[in-house]
Amino acid sequence: MARLSQEEMSQALGISRSAYQNYERGQRDLTAQLLLEVYEKFDVDPLWMLEGDSEDGKDRRHEEIATAYRKIGIAVERRIMDRGLSVTPEKKWDAIEFLFDEVLNADALSGESGAPDTTRIDSVLRLVS
Repeated sequence: MARLSQEEMSQALGISRSAYQNYERGQRDLTAQLLLEVYEKFDVDPLWMLEGDSEDGKDRRHEEIATAYRKIGIAVERRIMDRGLSVTPEKKWDAIEFLFDEVLNADALSGESGAPDTTRIDSVLRLVS
């Protein structure tokens, strides 16, 4: 992301420069609308905007997502092997993507495992095989 001046950022967000400066210094709380605006225009994670724990604004959330995606992929692969199923690579990835969407929609990334249980995996595999 290109470095923008305070003036350029405030213009892009449709706020005054002084309002932007107040947000930047932490003298004013970020509104949900402004967080959404920054996310949509600059692809900066709102969680990072609130916590500020990484240089590029995405590291921690991306790690959580990657870990959850990997757990789901491994769980699906194990179920396919354990049950001796013949599933094409495309169908396997359809199942992984479907289950991952469920995890994201249920906000299961904040949960303990980040992977669906075997019963749910079996249900999805029946649909795709």
